[in-house]
Amino acid sequence: MKLKETDFKLLCYLYHHYREPFSKIAKAIGLTRPQVEYKINKYMGEGIIRKFFPVFNWKKLGYSCIIILLLKFEKPKMAEEFSKNLNKSRNCMSYGKVYGKYEVYMNCIFKDEQELNNFISKLFENKENFITDYLLINPQFIELYPLKIFEYSNSENYPLISNESRQVKLDKTDMNILKILSKNGREKLINIAIKANISSELALYRLKRLKSEGIILGNRIQFDMAKLGYFFSLILINFRNFSKSNKEKIEAFVKKSKNINSLIFNLQKPNCILQIFHKEEKEVRVKVDEIKKLFNEESIDIEILPLGEEEVEIRPLPFLD
Repeated sequence: MKLKETDFKLLCYLYHHYREPFSKIAKAIGLTRPQVEYKINKYMGEGIIRKFFPVFNWKKLGYSCIIILLLKFEKPKMAEEFSKNLNKSRNCMSYGKVYGKYEVYMNCIFKDEQELNNFISKLFENKENFITDYLLINPQFIELYPLKIFEYSNSENYPLISNESRQVKLDKTDMNILKILSKNGREKLINIAIKANISSELALYRLKRLKSEGIILGNRIQFDMAKLGYFFSLILINFRNFSKSNKEKIEAFVKKSKNINSLIFNLQKPNCILQIFHKEEKEVRVKVDEIKKLFNEESIDIEILPLGEEEVEIRPLPFLD
């Protein structure tokens, strides 16, 4: 599917507002309602859009550990075998290939440190898939930024990890609604009501409550980035002096960068991680040069990890599958 400027503008708007009515989306983009509906169906049919999913505040659901795990195996075939069962894990939300020092990346959530430690222990107990090296990133701060690579301005950004650790008490109906949305973020209200066995009025009330309580933070889309002509990489940065001033400088830098969509602060090495979308490898090198220039009087180490697409659809609530 050949994409035009209007397509990229629509995709960028949908990234944040896909639950809005077609008529409202059409007005925002300057299209007709039938055009919007046709294009969305076309994106999904062509595989450009792989999944619509909400972003949740996992801490409020009782999952306090958000982990990024990078693994290196003794043999390449071990990485392939290991990845086959990750879509059945109650902790793994998404995974894919890493090109470079590591071979597999995993985005995981755990209730607490004990569950995390048990998970890691089981990884190393598996003698069939011998892990020779790993990097465990336990973020203390994660912030997501608007999709700016398609030249569309949107002010939305929010932290995935905040200082508030209060768990919200949810009943079976609430959990059913979250499970339905985790499967399809664009599920219609009437379908949510039917599947949750409640009235449409109650379904709407519960949805509003889940948002007002900060359990549902916002919306995202899992794209097939290769079909859009984009790839993504991690830039791992380690500051010897990770001062408040340096944190503020990197935050300001990221917010102005149109192709960086997330920022992570970590207590251990590396203490700063950026995710960057790019068409060419040169763009990553330019971004690294900009970072070095910004911190030209600091002692920093920088590593680049090109990432592959997620192997399967993202599972934002794997423990409910």
